[in-house]
Amino acid sequence: MFSLPDRYFALLVPLCVLLLAAALVVCWGVLRQQRQQRYLLWLAAGYALSAIGLGWQSLLDSAQFAFWAPVTGVLYLGGAWSLARGIAGRYGKSAHPRTALLIAMVVLAALYYYGHVQDRLLVRMHWLNAGLGLMQILPMRGILRSQLPGNRLERALRMSFLVFACYTMVRPLLIMLLVPGLQGNDIPRSGYWLITLAGTLLFALWFTMLVVACTVRDVFAQLHEERSRDPLTRLLNRRAFMETAEGVFRDRRSGPWAVVVGDIDHFKQVNDNWGHACGDRVLQQISLVLQQQVRQGDLVARFGGEEFVLLLQRASLLDAESMVQRVRQQLDSSDVPGLPNGRRVTVSFGIAPVQSREHLSKALSRADAMLYEAKQAGRNRVRVDAETQAAGMVAP
Repeated sequence: MFSLPDRYFALLVPLCVLLLAAALVVCWGVLRQQRQQRYLLWLAAGYALSAIGLGWQSLLDSAQFAFWAPVTGVLYLGGAWSLARGIAGRYGKSAHPRTALLIAMVVLAALYYYGHVQDRLLVRMHWLNAGLGLMQILPMRGILRSQLPGNRLERALRMSFLVFACYTMVRPLLIMLLVPGLQGNDIPRSGYWLITLAGTLLFALWFTMLVVACTVRDVFAQLHEERSRDPLTRLLNRRAFMETAEGVFRDRRSGPWAVVVGDIDHFKQVNDNWGHACGDRVLQQISLVLQQQVRQGDLVARFGGEEFVLLLQRASLLDAESMVQRVRQQLDSSDVPGLPNGRRVTVSFGIAPVQSREHLSKALSRADAMLYEAKQAGRNRVRVDAETQAAGMVAP
């Protein structure tokens, strides 16, 4: 049985869990402008409610355990659902609040009956832990069945939460098997309680470490995305296009390749006559059409101003020209808000084959020369590099 100093020493575990909750709140505070990080607040709430329940019960004797069982049960169940809501929120899933409420009502009724009508501590323990585990496991079916990021950190985060939920459901039986000879009313001041506290702290430390690591990775990924994307069209910028192209050319199976350079016709007139807001909508409309017409794996970039560049994989010059013609047809039938009725946006294109990463700069120059020819021919035209077109498809 714990002495009074031991009883207060047991408060160190709840205090540590509260500090971890505070760390998650601070982490959210730093990233509060990113809405997808709000799940950190739910995890912090789960830690805090559980820690309050653990601290409270660490100061109670066996008789008080029974009297306060429904109240501490509310704290534990609220903490378990908050954790479930947090992990579900990270992956855009539901924590099934109605089902959780039903579980909580059944468990609380059992805690009241076996605390105030029949004082049966072991039965209360099984009811409570089963309810906690069920609440935590509620979102896991949707999470595990959906297509989610497959990196090691994310898998470790999901599986750690699932393992802890399963452990929670069988915790009373498992710990009593590991610590034999426990009797009902001795459990609150026994090795069972110490193991429960230790297990809770170890999980909180491990899970918090994974959460913080995943959050940091998310922030770096978002920074990389912002660095790599044009803010208006969300297309790749010039630097990201060149960096990503290196990976494309490393896979020789993705050849042959073709590069397309497009430039909006009379774009300055659009800005001058109808305003830059209308010009922005034109850029967004063209970027949308380009993304709709390319295939998965093709690169689409805005190089600046009204110039767009595409790198097409497994595409002959004929394939590239067919794609560009589809773009022109779709633009011809698309209305841009802000432009007068009947006013259409046209784009001139130049196409050239690419043989390798080292050849990309030369191919871009050739495609740009073809674009100039298309402009000279009257705009809203497509010109293909005649020097290599005669040879047909250019092999990598």
